[in-house]
Amino acid sequence: MPLTQLQITPGIDKENTPTAAEGKWIDCDKVRFRWGLPQKIGGWDLLSADYYLGTGRALFNWFDLDGFRYSSLGTNKKIYIYRGGLTQDITPIRSTANITNVFTTTNTSTNVEITHAAHGADEGDFVTISATSAANVGGIANTALDNEFEIIAVANAASYTIETTGNAATSAVTDTANCTATYQLNIGPETQTSGYGWSAATWSLSTWGTPRTTSEIDIDLAQWSFDNWGEDLIITKRNGSTYVWDTSGGMTTNRATVIANAPTTSILSLVTPESRHLVCLGTETTIADSSSQDKMFIRWSDQENYNEFTANAINTSGSQRLAAGSEIRAAKAGRAETLIWTDTTIFSMQFIGAPFTFGFKKLGSDCGIVGLNSGILVEDIAYWMGDGKFFAYAGSVQEIPCSVKNYVFNNINKVQYSQVYAGHNSQFNEIIWYYCTASANQIDRYVIYNYAEKVWYIGNLERGSWIDNGVYANPIASEYTAATTANTISTIYGLTAGRTVLYKQEEGYDANGVALSAYIESGDGDIASGEDFSFVNKFIPDFQNLIGNTQITISVRDYPGNTKTAKSTQNVSNTTTYLNLRARGRQISLKVANSELGDNWRLGTMRINIRPDGRR
Repeated sequence: MPLTQLQITPGIDKENTPTAAEGKWIDCDKVRFRWGLPQKIGGWDLLSADYYLGTGRALFNWFDLDGFRYSSLGTNKKIYIYRGGLTQDITPIRSTANITNVFTTTNTSTNVEITHAAHGADEGDFVTISATSAANVGGIANTALDNEFEIIAVANAASYTIETTGNAATSAVTDTANCTATYQLNIGPETQTSGYGWSAATWSLSTWGTPRTTSEIDIDLAQWSFDNWGEDLIITKRNGSTYVWDTSGGMTTNRATVIANAPTTSILSLVTPESRHLVCLGTETTIADSSSQDKMFIRWSDQENYNEFTANAINTSGSQRLAAGSEIRAAKAGRAETLIWTDTTIFSMQFIGAPFTFGFKKLGSDCGIVGLNSGILVEDIAYWMGDGKFFAYAGSVQEIPCSVKNYVFNNINKVQYSQVYAGHNSQFNEIIWYYCTASANQIDRYVIYNYAEKVWYIGNLERGSWIDNGVYANPIASEYTAATTANTISTIYGLTAGRTVLYKQEEGYDANGVALSAYIESGDGDIASGEDFSFVNKFIPDFQNLIGNTQITISVRDYPGNTKTAKSTQNVSNTTTYLNLRARGRQISLKVANSELGDNWRLGTMRINIRPDGRR
């Protein structure tokens, strides 16, 4: 019989059974579609050899006026700047104090208790001790004390514990030595959590003094919003203050500093590219009064002046409250308008000039966004993840038909919706959403929409944040590893586990020196609607960019409810002309996979010798 050309529709179909998905691909990992054909995705290598503390939650790239490239990374613990092989910790300083009679040691222990009334620190925060007045404290040299520390325990509002490199020679001694304590911005949760203290749940839910097992209080994970003001970086901590990092201060001790006259509590901020206003969203109705935060309230600065937020007759500062939704969750500044999402609605914010400065229009309802970073703008077309749906806006709001929708939303951790991170890979026309599966508290999977070919595909990958190429030749992404204990760009003592690294994506064929395994699998095909058995005895491969060995697996089953059985798995290389095999069944499927270092492949048009083989 003549060979049969395999015609398989591009994209992944998870909405149908393998039998109903005949002529389609039904599963894949680390595979994309390009011009209708599947290929292995690109690999990745380290951008920087540095380890970054905490979980990466935001990435931003830009050029300064001299053409130098910068990357900013925000984690739940710190903010970093990377430039030309150098990394700088720019985390803002919360407070600095000269404190006296502060050290308490315990014999043979490396732990030191520091007494400081109203220190404001939490466990996991960072403090730098300097100018310790005594040569040693309880036998611990001042050189071991004058360092940066991660606070390992907080006893109360007036004391906390650090871990040094020296062992104390005396026990329970309060030393009279003085020092300067410099506290960095409080860290935040690495995941979305709930509060279980007073008023966390319904009154009289259980007996007095019994810890509650449910909560109605959400504690937001630590996130950042980044944007440019010229060559400088604007930073807002979610539900915190807004800061600026001045590039002219260099890459040494230069830290971000608070914008003194900006609101002190906002969900996010951005800079409007055309009118040059700094906009704070989900912010204070009374500036500098954090208790007045209204999560639907917007404030903007004077034009070309981010230090002026108080409106008067001679500036363009102003404010507006949105009316639909319970909180602003995200915003993206485009060329013609700024899009603002609440939990239920999307709005347009447009510069209209005096006297109102900005005009607001509701664009759609029942199309809210799940998190701060779960939407992306591509050439003024917006794509975002909602609760159970994907949306696009290009003049009107539309739900994007999705062939993997149930696969994604039936196994997504909705408690961790706020971790969802949308990225753009312009080289391949892809919008990527990284998310947590139902059993995970950190991102472990992705779903991709190819907006040029209008197809979907899926995979497993741990990426907390992503930014497209442009400033750099490659997209940049962050990966968090909970078990990592390696030190960071500078020595910090008392560090707990957990680090983030930065990768150059679409670099080579491997995963930072490790084999990048990939596969794609088809639905079940049959002859005469499965009335006859099929017999396959020859396969003609067709590959482009084939490097190494790629495995072809032919599997069969007799009925949809049967377990699939692999009948033939063979390697294909550049010298392979055809495969001889023997596979018999009512339904036949194909899998293409690789697992070795340096492997790469792109499928072409495959042909197969298949014929009816009777009904028994």
